[in-house]
Amino acid sequence: MNPLAEKVINTCEAVFNANSANCSGFAKAVSTTFDIELSGLADEIVDEIKTGEWVSLNDGIDAKNKADEGWLVIGGLKGHDNNPPQSHGHVVVVVSGPLDGSHHKYPTAYWGKLGSTGKKNTPLNFAWNSESRDRVIYAGIKLT
Repeated sequence: MNPLAEKVINTCEAVFNANSANCSGFAKAVSTTFDIELSGLADEIVDEIKTGEWVSLNDGIDAKNKADEGWLVIGGLKGHDNNPPQSHGHVVVVVSGPLDGSHHKYPTAYWGKLGSTGKKNTPLNFAWNSESRDRVIYAGIKLT
């Protein structure tokens, strides 16, 4: 495994317990470790990864490949883009690992979850319902 990809996973593990009930807090805790600043809640983070040094990625397969190469990859969806619309958006950290077993297009990720407990090392298709998961946007930054 790429050492930077492994560092992203280790970082997710290290900050998970403190941020398991907060997806944006979790994403910010991971990104801070790599001196990458994310700000705001999930909706603002989705806007943020569409700009600046973030590279837009085509889909979950592209996100998985970049995570395997040692990129920091964020997936997200604004609240109003969910089906049905939600009052809050949601963000995840995509990590190196397999695509989901049934659809072969959703990458492995970690996330916190508002009012609940997030997931570790789980296919991203479990982070959103089946009506929303194909709307997720992905962006990454190559780590050095």
